[in-house]
Amino acid sequence: METSDGPVDTKWLGTLTAALHPRYDDYLRDLETLVNMDSGTFDPQDVELVGAWLRARCGSWGATIDATAGGDLASSFAATLRGTGTAAIVLLGHMDTIFAHGTTAERPLRLEGGRALGPGTCDMKGGLLTAVYAVETLRALGYDHFATLRLICTSDEEIGAPSSQAFLEQMATGADAVLVLEAARANGDLVRQRRGWGNYRLEVIGRSAHASVEPQQGRSAALTLSRQVVALHELNDYTEGRTVNVGTLRAGTRPNVVPDSATAEVDLRANTPESMERLLADAENALAGAAIEGTTYTWTPVSFRPPWGENPGTERLLAIAQGVANALGFTVEGATTGGTSDGNFTAALNIPTLDGLGPIGGLDHGPREYIELDSILPRIALLAGIIRGACEQ
Repeated sequence: METSDGPVDTKWLGTLTAALHPRYDDYLRDLETLVNMDSGTFDPQDVELVGAWLRARCGSWGATIDATAGGDLASSFAATLRGTGTAAIVLLGHMDTIFAHGTTAERPLRLEGGRALGPGTCDMKGGLLTAVYAVETLRALGYDHFATLRLICTSDEEIGAPSSQAFLEQMATGADAVLVLEAARANGDLVRQRRGWGNYRLEVIGRSAHASVEPQQGRSAALTLSRQVVALHELNDYTEGRTVNVGTLRAGTRPNVVPDSATAEVDLRANTPESMERLLADAENALAGAAIEGTTYTWTPVSFRPPWGENPGTERLLAIAQGVANALGFTVEGATTGGTSDGNFTAALNIPTLDGLGPIGGLDHGPREYIELDSILPRIALLAGIIRGACEQ
């Protein structure tokens, strides 16, 4: 069987699959360990424990560990193996979840109806373990035909990677392929493109006054903000794929006081770098045009992930993935999705990037978050096969 990028070694894949099967129960035990460790982004001491577990596992391979401090957040790290080949391969994942400390005590990992359910199973502790087991299986088979094989684990992906973006970009620069460990889509698809995302804070300053005695002396920050909200929402263009949503609003202190301050949090998304550039320019113009005299405002980016557009290198990775999947007995397609990941950063560096390489799963961030048990071993084999294919192309 062949892909556009060369033959798939079905005999080698058979050997790989045979080596994986005895490790299924080990994977489930490790999944229970990781899922039952809280790791909410804003609980850095919890994320550090997950990081320590992963670093110890990577250290047992003889990997070199690089780390960066996260300030008020947990540290991020990269574990690097060096081999005999020429390709630089990066596996990219994150250790944090959206669940606060104590969640796993209330909802520990459980197996139910062919699924593993628990906080972070899908997003993305199952994916982290997919990388661990893919690397360990490659090592067990003696495969090291890469220049470097690097696992990057960030601590703050769920909030836009404010402390880890520069580190992950540094660790990924020069890579021939980045394979992102977010879960596969519910139908098994991989991710070849993601929309861009901006999270902005809008803060308006006015002048307070008594709302009855001398309201004309006031300048309502709430009025400016309300006009700006309408103007921002008028920028939605679903045909072009750009969206604006004002998600939170706060203004004033009492009903009889003209409010002198108001704030909003705004979510902006676009499909392409050009569309995002136009959207941000249009937002600036809309805000300026809607402000009433005597009020001022600031428009501040809190976090930003650039759009992940088409990339020929990504298409080559997808072709490799499809060849490997076919040889393993299933099919995968490439999808475009509205959610973002750390892969947006590496794609923006023009590094071939393919996402969705964790197990099949869904219902992220909710009480029924899951991964499909019967997808665990095939997805480990798929990832290992893609790593080999990317090294040999």
